[in-house]
Amino acid sequence: MQNRKAPTFADRRQQISTVEDIDIQLARAKAYVAQIKRDIKAASTLSDKEHLATYLKEAERTLHQLRMASFDIEDELRAS
Repeated sequence: MQNRKAPTFADRRQQISTVEDIDIQLARAKAYVAQIKRDIKAASTLSDKEHLATYLKEAERTLHQLRMASFDIEDELRAS
């Protein structure tokens, strides 16, 4: 199992400078969640699965925050 740092909402928000970047970051966040779910299924020990579950929870929280803020971010970008 690899040691990873889940990108936070702030990390992903920092990479958004155009409206198209919102969709890119949403797709990346969704793919990251899917990858962690696959890793959990492939994990051989319960402790690995539990460890990955914490990453999954963080990744899902980031994805949710990004989805909730996407329209506000788009308005902010269009205004500037």
